[in-house]
Amino acid sequence: MKATDGVVRNEGGVRAGVLDGSPEQREAVGDLVAATRALMRAAAATSVDVEVIRRAEASILAATEELGARSRTRPLRPEFHGPATARDAGPETSWPMFVHNPLGIPLEIRFGEDEAWARLLPNPLHEGPPDCVHGGFSAHLLDCMLGTLMQARGSRSLTASLELTYRRRTPLDEPLDLYSRIVEIDGRKTIAEGWIACNGERTVTARGVFVRVDRE
Repeated sequence: MKATDGVVRNEGGVRAGVLDGSPEQREAVGDLVAATRALMRAAAATSVDVEVIRRAEASILAATEELGARSRTRPLRPEFHGPATARDAGPETSWPMFVHNPLGIPLEIRFGEDEAWARLLPNPLHEGPPDCVHGGFSAHLLDCMLGTLMQARGSRSLTASLELTYRRRTPLDEPLDLYSRIVEIDGRKTIAEGWIACNGERTVTARGVFVRVDRE
């Protein structure tokens, strides 16, 4: 699917967009980021001849120089209210994470009233122990799920603490279901919990404390 153009549509169309950059640039950068992720996976798992690897390396370095001729100081940033807009539109509408940042693990997050969910097929780039998702990536995914749920509820919050329990191995190459939900709200503080499940069994659980901050 192409990068977003600034609005939210249902599954057949547009999702929540970004704050800056022209629509054409946002689309082009989103496509470039998707291609970069494919390149990262190919580079990590390739077994072609050394000569082919060296040619590819030279091409990548040339592309890096070309793209770096004029650089931003930060990636294209998403609109803060994007998750809330997706939540208001209903569970058929998703919020895409990390459309313009190849380092982030991309997710399509959907929302209920006080909950969120997504599905991910982890690949070799996410490996920690052999054939398992790295525990740090699991923490990243759950922080994203919990934090984006705060954002979807209109709360500009920061993670104050995040406790994780690794219950069993989280396998690569199998669909993972990610969940988050609100547990308690007390003034500026919100407690939320989340988990990663594979084939209906929870592999990692998390409990986070989030504190609402005033916008500078």
